[in-house]
Amino acid sequence: MPKKLLLTMLAIPAMVGGLLFSAPAALADGELMVLPVSTRLFNAHPQMIKVRNVGDAPLYLSVSLEKVMNPGMYPEKKIMMRDMPHPGVLATPEKLTLGPNQSRDIRLTSLEEPTQEGVYRLYITPVHSLQVKDAPQDKITAPMSVAIGYGVLVRHMPVPRNQKSSWTHRCEGKQIILTNSGNIRVRLSDMKFTPVNKKNPATVGLFPGVPQSFTGSQIVMTVDDEPTTLSCP
Repeated sequence: MPKKLLLTMLAIPAMVGGLLFSAPAALADGELMVLPVSTRLFNAHPQMIKVRNVGDAPLYLSVSLEKVMNPGMYPEKKIMMRDMPHPGVLATPEKLTLGPNQSRDIRLTSLEEPTQEGVYRLYITPVHSLQVKDAPQDKITAPMSVAIGYGVLVRHMPVPRNQKSSWTHRCEGKQIILTNSGNIRVRLSDMKFTPVNKKNPATVGLFPGVPQSFTGSQIVMTVDDEPTTLSCP
């Protein structure tokens, strides 16, 4: 089953680094299943994300789409699509109601042909309203919502004939800086650094417009299934 994300909201949703806080299982009325958990989107080829209620009570879903401004980095910096002057992707509908064993599709539509790969997060969150009981009468309290939801990775891609995969590196002091010189993600895996630095990751997605720097004089790694060694003086 796809990995679930958890969201606890006190008046306003609060998310920390893409992982969401847990809540008692008894608070969930229905049980949500979402497929697929990642997808690639091309212009003029809408994609469907299927949501299904496999529980025995209704689910009320909130759907939101955010663009990742620094893909491959952590923590991610995201912008809500409604806050962008020219959004490139549309997700509809924004709200859904699912009865027990009912399923629906969320439609992802490309609004333009991207010149380079963009990354989005589609959040599908059941919403529950809870009344806080036994709260002090002299305190102001807000309704609390608890939800178990999903975050779907959406890669907005140039058409295959326009895709270019390439990358470069340069040495600056004790840093090795990697830059994507193409227009689609380059996957770096099995990364080993000299000298050893536990702060450096073992796997990296290198995206256009988002260079990444690493401390070390040498990197041995696999780049899109090709063994590669980089050395700096």
